[in-house]
Amino acid sequence: MRFWRVFAAIALLAAAFPLLLRHVELRSDITDFLPAATTDEAAFLLQELRMGAATRLLIAGIEGAAPEDLARISRSMAQRLVDDPRFALVSNGSAMVGDDEAALLFAHRYALSPAAMPEAFTEPALRAALEGVLDGLQSSAAPLVRRFAFADPTGAFLAMLRGWAGEGRIATENGVWMAPGPRALVLAQTRAAGMDTAAQQQAVAAIRDAFVQAAPTQGARLLLSGPGIFAAEAAATVRADVQLVSMLSFVLVGGFLFWRYRSPMMLAVVAVPLAAGTLAGLAVVGTVFGHVHGAALGFGMTMLGVVDDYPILLVTNRAPGEPLRDTARRIWPTLRLAVAAAVAGLAPMLASGFPGLVQLGLFAASGLVAAALTTRFLLPALLPPEGLPVRPLPERMAHALLRLPARRGAVLMLLALVAVGLAATGGPRLERDLAALSPVPEPVRALDGALRAQVGAPDVRVVLALRADSAEAALQGAERVAAALAGHATIDHAARYLPSAATQRARLAALPEDAAIAARIAAAREGLPFRATAFDPFLADIATARGQPPLTPADLAAAPLLAARIAPLLRPEGAAWRALLLPTEIRDMAALRAAATGSPGLLLVDIKGETEALLAANTTAAVRWAGIGALAVLLLLAGGRGLVGGARIALALGGALLLTFAALAALGEAITIFHLTAALLLAGVGMDYALFMSRSGDQDDEEAARALGAVITCMVTTLLTFGLLALCRTPVLHATGLTVTIGVACAFMLACALAPRRGDTTSSA
Repeated sequence: MRFWRVFAAIALLAAAFPLLLRHVELRSDITDFLPAATTDEAAFLLQELRMGAATRLLIAGIEGAAPEDLARISRSMAQRLVDDPRFALVSNGSAMVGDDEAALLFAHRYALSPAAMPEAFTEPALRAALEGVLDGLQSSAAPLVRRFAFADPTGAFLAMLRGWAGEGRIATENGVWMAPGPRALVLAQTRAAGMDTAAQQQAVAAIRDAFVQAAPTQGARLLLSGPGIFAAEAAATVRADVQLVSMLSFVLVGGFLFWRYRSPMMLAVVAVPLAAGTLAGLAVVGTVFGHVHGAALGFGMTMLGVVDDYPILLVTNRAPGEPLRDTARRIWPTLRLAVAAAVAGLAPMLASGFPGLVQLGLFAASGLVAAALTTRFLLPALLPPEGLPVRPLPERMAHALLRLPARRGAVLMLLALVAVGLAATGGPRLERDLAALSPVPEPVRALDGALRAQVGAPDVRVVLALRADSAEAALQGAERVAAALAGHATIDHAARYLPSAATQRARLAALPEDAAIAARIAAAREGLPFRATAFDPFLADIATARGQPPLTPADLAAAPLLAARIAPLLRPEGAAWRALLLPTEIRDMAALRAAATGSPGLLLVDIKGETEALLAANTTAAVRWAGIGALAVLLLLAGGRGLVGGARIALALGGALLLTFAALAALGEAITIFHLTAALLLAGVGMDYALFMSRSGDQDDEEAARALGAVITCMVTTLLTFGLLALCRTPVLHATGLTVTIGVACAFMLACALAPRRGDTTSSA
């Protein structure tokens, strides 16, 4: 029971977690990690990422059964989801217009339908329309024809609904969208923002439940794609990798520490500062922000991996017969400087302006300080004065490493050559493709592409946006822009579904007078077997329509389907309105861009180009802030170790970063924000190595060997953890693991090689 205090401390710290989490809100809003926009295009893009229609789209494919069964399942699912308030729009190819809304739209068909053109009311056109009605009455569509055709022989209402259903881009079979396979398709748009992962997951669960409630036949299966699916798949992939790595890492690190310290207790000793640091990070971030982002907690704990070194340095540096309290007091100046420099290195994150990154930096900085204080003041009180027995390193290896300072010239030459090589080749390649950062597995992305193509989802590569003072002005603007760009692409916009009031009035004003339309219908009816009064409802509706007011966005409470159609394309923004136009089948991008410049106030956003520019700009900003952080670290080191000593440590640290990025470039790795974040962790770890090895200049052989042994132990535990991460396929884990693994090895070797030679005391504290 010599270590009962350690177990008691771990139990208290473990009990503190649930108590603290009762008072700290954990959030998962990923928008906290979006960068700041510096252009109108970037601001629009980020707004769309937060709440745009494309991020709220879920696509379902149903396959594995006969077409008629798939259609039945599709109808059942759609009907159930239409009644679910979590969805703003559900469509499967059937009209699904309620009776009240159908009556409203039918009454306004001549104002809304693009088929209600003056040419449709000429005598020849009416003759052709009446002949079509006659044919329809003799077909299987006779019930539908009897319902609508005598009041609407020109087919304005049905043409309008067909246009809403996608202009026939998707094949319809058994009354629903059916892709080859066969595969029935259902499109659903959530009311919640795409970045609201919790709401998206609820929507996904609702779709899965609707599929089950539809009593699918044996073999039928549901395919789903969209942001909610991406979030779930990404989380599952990361979780699976982390669980596997954590288990293997625990076994490997535990086995190594057991061998090194002849006791499994070292694992418990390491856990105390880590737990204290995590609690401190949670408490500080929760107090400052009122909540803690889940990503800040996850990545913060990863960055706190550096604190595992602190108890290892304490226990391993203890001299024979020296009480552990004295060891803690002796190494404290070096450990304190290492922590201060690591916190200074995190300053760029604190000043980044990204709420998520500020949280991450604050979490890591608070944790580092708490873990260091725990190591200095708490661990010596918890452990026996003699600490833990430490197995000595192989003597030959220790001697070889301690003689590395004699080869400093060769090491400096190597660093110079690598620096010249990197400069000559332009340095590491920066990743500019946002898709490369996605943790979503490739099969899931491929399915999303296939479903989007089959359902005819709009191409979001380019978006046109304009702002106006009112909804009417926005609709009129959309009509003008669509007309101006019609020759360059197919344009989808809100006015296709709800024309501006001006357009509606113009269409109604163009309707023929009562006497004229009556004469034309009478002439068109000659020779056809219709009663003279058969089309009186049509004549009455024409007369009524001319006196109707236009339908406006304010009237759409009674037309939920139409409201859902235009919601992604027309929305209020503060006191103004925003209209979006989605060009597809772009025939000439340059011509489209040139034509767009002729429309005042129109914003053309190339999604991919803007995304890449945004990523590049913020990566550049991250590098700039990293430079500022490096300068702060240099000043701190110079203050703590003098100019020569500080320069020696900075050279070891900078050399490790140089060799790491050179190795990454040689491996063909494109540098992402994940590599840069991992470099901060690497800098913190490398700082410990360089600071503790820099003391060997004025140490005797035994003390220098203990310092070397402590640093080697720290390096091996880090390699056993992050080396496994490097094998993961998830971009964030792979980048972090590979960067830290390479960097730690380089940092260790440089810390040994650039340490002062024995007897050279000019740089030691």
